Amino acid sequence: MNFLIMPLFFLSGALFPLAGLPAGLALVAKLDPLSYGVDALRSVLTGIHFYGVTIDIIVLTAFTAVFLWLGSYFFKRIQI
Repeated sequence: MNFLIMPLFFLSGALFPLAGLPAGLALVAKLDPLSYGVDALRSVLTGIHFYGVTIDIIVLTAFTAVFLWLGSYFFKRIQI
């Protein structure tokens, strides 16, 4: 579990700002759903944001919908 969570956390922008990332890491950070959650929380608490609250909510909703659909699809396919 740490193999998946720790890189997502480090690239989320929770420890350092996303604005100073090199181009390759910035692309990976855009694919990281945690970066949108951290950005939304930072925007609500401090008013400083990188993507914008609207984009954050849209991306988080899309990731949630896709993974809920994937989970329900694979759950239906379970054979006991």
